[in-house]
Amino acid sequence: MTSTTDANTDTPGATGTPGASGTYGELRAQLATLTTEAFRPELAEIDRLSTEEIARIMNGEDATVPAAVAERLPQIAAAIDATAERMARGG
Repeated sequence: MTSTTDANTDTPGATGTPGASGTYGELRAQLATLTTEAFRPELAEIDRLSTEEIARIMNGEDATVPAAVAERLPQIAAAIDATAERMARGG
């Protein structure tokens, strides 16, 4: 079995996009700033919970999505419009 290592990454098995800005380490640093990627002490032992308990936690987190989306609707609409404009020009 061969290992994939890319010049734009610093982690074996990870792949990067040639010409993409940043390295794998920089991407990890950016991800670390997202609240969705933050350490949650209350979930430190999630592996000890039952499947139903984990599903309840996931369902509770999913319930927060509509409010988060509503907060960012102007930015989401702008991203959609920008994408549609580029697609209309051929991609």
